[in-house]
Formats: sequence, C-alpha cells, structure tokens
Amino acid sequence: KELRKEWSSIPAVPSIALPITENMPGDNPPQTLADIDNIDQTNPTDDQQPTKALIIMDGFCPFHGQYLSHMARQNHGASVIHVLSDFFARYLYQVEQQTDHLSSRMPDLDNEKEVEAWLELLPPSIEICGIYCESDSGLEDAERLGMALGLHPRFHDGVNHARRNKFLMNRAVEEVGGLDVVKQKSCRTLEDAEEFARGLGLPEENNVGGADSPESSTLVVVKPLRGVASDDVHLCPNLPSLRKAFTKILQSPVFGSSTAAKHEQVLVQEFATGVEYAADVVCRDGERKVAALWRYDKRAVNGAPFVYHATELAAVDSDEGVEKEVCSYIFKALEALGIRWGLSHVEVIAETSPDTGKIRVRLVEVNCRQHNTDFMPLCNACVGYNALDMVLAAHLGSTGDETSDRDRGLPWDSIPTMPTTRAYGAIVHFVSHVQGTISRIRYDILEEADGLASVVDMHMYPQFMEEGNPIRKTVDIRSDTGWAHIMNDDEEEFRRDYARLVELMKDMFEVEEEKEEGE
Repeated sequence: KELRKEWSSIPAVPSIALPITENMPGDNPPQTLADIDNIDQTNPTDDQQPTKALIIMDGFCPFHGQYLSHMARQNHGASVIHVLSDFFARYLYQVEQQTDHLSSRMPDLDNEKEVEAWLELLPPSIEICGIYCESDSGLEDAERLGMALGLHPRFHDGVNHARRNKFLMNRAVEEVGGLDVVKQKSCRTLEDAEEFARGLGLPEENNVGGADSPESSTLVVVKPLRGVASDDVHLCPNLPSLRKAFTKILQSPVFGSSTAAKHEQVLVQEFATGVEYAADVVCRDGERKVAALWRYDKRAVNGAPFVYHATELAAVDSDEGVEKEVCSYIFKALEALGIRWGLSHVEVIAETSPDTGKIRVRLVEVNCRQHNTDFMPLCNACVGYNALDMVLAAHLGSTGDETSDRDRGLPWDSIPTMPTTRAYGAIVHFVSHVQGTISRIRYDILEEADGLASVVDMHMYPQFMEEGNPIRKTVDIRSDTGWAHIMNDDEEEFRRDYARLVELMKDMFEVEEEKEEGE
C-alpha cells in the first residue's frame, strides 16, 4: 500500500499488443493506449465480431509468455494485454530500481474506481477471454484480477488458495475429490512436527542410507507451504534432520509474496515411494486434455535427495496401465481444485504393488502454470503439438458454430484427450558434480555429448563456458549447467545415449576447489 502511494503519479493503464495482420510488420512490441489512437473505438456491430483478447501476466520468457503473445496475435487474430503482477512491479522498482514498467502494473484490486478506470481505457471492441500467468509469483494476482474484471466463471476459475498452499491442496484433493494423498500436517512448532513425524515412524537415530538417500527405511518430507522448483524441500531420515529442515524453513520468506510475508507454518509429509510423473493439462470450460505426460528421473546426488537428471515423455496409448491411472487421477485432482480453464503442470507419484499389481497414485503438487522448461520443440517433434498452442485454442479458438477468418490456430476439437508419442524423447538436465572455480572446460566431452545420435539440441549456460567463473554442485533445477534434448525412434539407442550423457556430465568441468578458511 505504501508503494502504491509512491506510484500514484503514474496511473496503471492496459498495455495492448494488437493483432498481427498482413499490413503490419512481423511483430510489433506491446503498445500503450497513447500509441493506438487509430483503433476503432466504436462498439462492434451485429456483423462485426469483437476482437478477442488474452491478458498475459509477467510474460517475460521468449519460449513461454512472449511466444503466446506473438502466436495469439498472428494465428488467432487476437489482441494481448500485458500486465505485471504486484510481485514483479515491486521487484523491478525496489531491487532493480526501475520505473518504466509502473504503468504496466495491474490496477489496485482493492480500489474499485481504479479498476473501473483501467477497464474504461480498453477499446470497447475488445473481449477479454482469459488470463495467462507465466510466473509462480503472480498466480494469486492473476486469480484476483480475473475476479475484479468479471471474468469468472465464463473464462476464469475464481480465487482458491488451495491451488498454491500445498497443505490445503492435498486436503482438497482428498476431501473434495476423494483421492488418495500422503499423510501430512501443517506444523506451527517444532514439537508439532516431531510428534507427527514420530507417528509416521521417524526415528531419533540415523537410518540406513544416510541423510540424503531415499533408500532409508522411514522418511518424511519437510517443505514450505508455498514454494517452487524443489526449493527448500528436505528428505529427512531421522529427527535431527527434521529439526534442521524445520528451523531453516520457519520464518523464511514466502515465495512470490508481494508483502514480504514469512512462513509461520511448515509442512511435514509422509514420503511417497514410486515413480514421479508430471502432466501438462489444458482445460477449456471443464473439458480437460493432456498435452504431454512426463516421467522424471530424479536421483540422490551431491547431498541432495531429488536432483533432476531427465524429464522424459511418456506414452499414454492404452486404456490400462500406470500412465492412464496417472492421467485419470490428475483430471480428478483438477476438478477438486475447481480448475476448469487454462494450463496446469501437475506432479504425482505412482507406485505399483509387486504382489497385486495395484497402482497407487498420490499427489505431489498442482501448479497453475506451464512446465518451466523449453518443452515446445520436443513436444512438437514427438507428439505433434504443444501445451501453449493448446492454451491459445482453449481461450481464443472458435467455439461451436462460431467461425472467424482471423483464427488460423490449432483447432481445439482436433486435439485428442490423451497424447500419443511417435518417438522417444527427453530433456536431459546437466548435473554438476564439482564445486569451485572452473579451471578447464572439457570441450572433448561436450563434443562427444553433442555428437550422440539421440541428441537433437544441446545448450550450456554461458556462465559455465568461461574459465575462472565459479561453479557449484547441482542440488536443484536452478543449479544445472545446461541441458540436452534427446529423441530417437530406436528405444535401445535412446536409452544408451541417455546413460552415456549421465556419465559424461560428471566430467564436463575441472575446477580449482575452494579452500577452507585457515588453509
């Protein structure tokens, strides 16, 4: 509220990018209303369809939000309204000390007059058909903005805190959806956490396997109620490790909070064993379609329990089996959380009983945004389409008898409920096994990796391609050193090349190790 007072001299106004037509340059940047006086401001007549528009919040990434903006205007003849969440407006102002972005912030949603003034600046010919939020930190703002603009329920799911709070999320999936979930407790005190963990069988002494090994006999997961990218997620084999994790999380900053809130509770959960899957699901007014199903390869390395090594496309090509059970569970979980519009990235654990063959699926989390990687090239090649084009079809595509000469996008009705894969494909995450100052980059190893038959694209992050730069051991998705897209229609060669990449990534860099103090 104090910041809004500082910003009061710069009103929030819609930042509009117009449809791309044959008479326009290839890609105009977003325009403010001051630049588009030539827009037809009259109401559409009976024979003139309104221009559909999609609000994109925090659309920074070239292969997520910016891609959506371009394709919405080029393939669907739609306008795009760009807006910043409170979190990013505050971050750019306070941390980056910028002010140019302030007019693109969303209006103060607690001020009806400001919301009305923002809406009055929109051309009457525009019909807002949805909101897409690229960032995790903006998800709550996107929900609140949709309500303030009157998009619920026609194009919007309203506000539901259970979509971001992991404890409330699991409880809703269990109580509303009737689905199986892990045992859990949101704990205010360390004593509460210890009591719950003891009830799950967590011992005081070390278990077999060590503090970061999923092979220990009894394990619990300790994590923030609100988080992202496995940040501050701890696998605890004993009470001392639980105490350390709990203390670290309690009173730590809440991810994405625009008010600098801190965690007053910590989530303790039973550890679910099995294979982790993630599905990218797009919803159009309650009709759900899986864009891609992924199977994670996470391993315990570098003292961390869940380090991504690969995200592999999984086939959903039969009416039975674990993949079908996973998708069925995910659809029900989305329904339980009231998610009927847009893109969700949903993670679950699936376990198959070796005795009965029964499949047990339990929720990890639902993320109401895209899979945070450049998945489009691999999906287009292996599946034939991708989740982002499906988002545009859901929000901007023709419906029923509606036709439009402006809509040249992917038709929603042509997309199957479940995807089929025509090749084996995966995103391989390069894991650093060294820490210190880079003294040598093993270009011979990078060349071997790039030359493998299954590798169709490969990228090393620039900061790791210069000797003298620091590097640390990979413990989460944020500390990867790069990636490779691999694809092959020969499964044996595909598996062999992936195994080779896992070995090669161990020796991609040589370092001068950090010296301990006093050495």
